Amino acid sequence: MDTDREQQVIDEAARIQKEVDKVFETARLNNWTLQQFAVKVLVGATEFELAYIAIGSQLVQNVTGLDGQSSVQILQYLIAEALNKNTVKIRQAQELFYNGLVINKEKAEQEKRKQQASKQTSRKSRN
Repeated sequence: MDTDREQQVIDEAARIQKEVDKVFETARLNNWTLQQFAVKVLVGATEFELAYIAIGSQLVQNVTGLDGQSSVQILQYLIAEALNKNTVKIRQAQELFYNGLVINKEKAEQEKRKQQASKQTSRKSRN
């Protein structure tokens, strides 16, 4: 890969990450429940918004443990089923995203506890 192309890929990834961060910030500011967020992820993904596709893919990975490409394939299938108005698959997608959000929230809370414990440990060692 040439240097220009590498930079383009890095820039695009950074742009998508900013969009993802905005979605999470909007969710926080509007106090979306995990159920509401799951619905919004599905709707955004069916509208082919990159941030929602990125989030949906990550949520599929959280739940299934599959690699990135496999989770994207599952997401593509779920999007197609939602666009075809398959209500059973829509409910399953929402449940999958909800479970992925629960896992995401638990990981974030665990990381926050680790950071707090680390701060407390470093304060004690300075005293």
